[in-house]
Amino acid sequence: MKKRRGRRGFWWWSWLLIALTIGGVVGGFFYGKKKWDEAPKEYVAYATLSFHVRDVFVSSPNEIQAGSTGVADANQSEVLRNVKLEESLKGIALNLDFANQWGMTQNEAVFRLRGGLDLDLDLVADQLTVEARLNDSQDTADFANAVAAEIPNLIKRLDEKKKKEATDQFSRDAQPLVDENLTAKEKLKESLAAKGVKLEPGPGVDLGDYLYIPEVLDAKLEWDSTSDALKAIYDSQSEYRNYWSKEVRPSFVMAKATAPPSFVGPNLQPFQARWSVYGMTAGLVVGSLLMLICWKLFP
Repeated sequence: MKKRRGRRGFWWWSWLLIALTIGGVVGGFFYGKKKWDEAPKEYVAYATLSFHVRDVFVSSPNEIQAGSTGVADANQSEVLRNVKLEESLKGIALNLDFANQWGMTQNEAVFRLRGGLDLDLDLVADQLTVEARLNDSQDTADFANAVAAEIPNLIKRLDEKKKKEATDQFSRDAQPLVDENLTAKEKLKESLAAKGVKLEPGPGVDLGDYLYIPEVLDAKLEWDSTSDALKAIYDSQSEYRNYWSKEVRPSFVMAKATAPPSFVGPNLQPFQARWSVYGMTAGLVVGSLLMLICWKLFP
């Protein structure tokens, strides 16, 4: 009889373990639904703009042209990289007042914006798609549109900055020869003036009648030498100067983002599956402990 009671007790506690396990799975399933309801939903919005930057400099028509490889070139990559910089996103966050709206610091708002921004460049169509992903439908559209509107300005600022840097470098490279040429010209004027000749050396001025004078001839040869050197450096810069003299086709927003009507995530199933596993585990653990305790108390 004692053995039979033990067998009945075993089956009784086994059914309790099964019931607790099933209850844990069912409870976890519905608790997962509750957690999903409370979880922030993600919305996605898209804005499209034409994307035109200065082609990378090539010194020969036979070289591979920018974009022909299907990969963003250096100028395109620089713009895309700058879009996600803290400086760019901080201005957008300030204008849209996201930090106050979300109840966080400015740096936290920028971090969230960077994580919710993707850029897709179509090199064939010269179009850039701005994909924004945030937890509010209207915020998402506003963010995508703000980024799209800022990119043409960013392209212009970066191009003007690099153009100024290049122009300044041209001047620095040529300045020593400019100074030498001016010095040689002044020396030639002084040589002529010393002989009573008042002429301003320059293009079209014939000094042949005075080249028999040794001082004038030496000064003229020095001036010609510095002029040739100055022309050579200008010629070497001409292709690059011409590159920077060309205007870049302006970029503009082609399609603004609209507030998405529905969210894209998170999915309900992972929440329910995860909490069902948690519930099953809790049911097995609690049921096993009860079986062990009661087995010892009621053998």
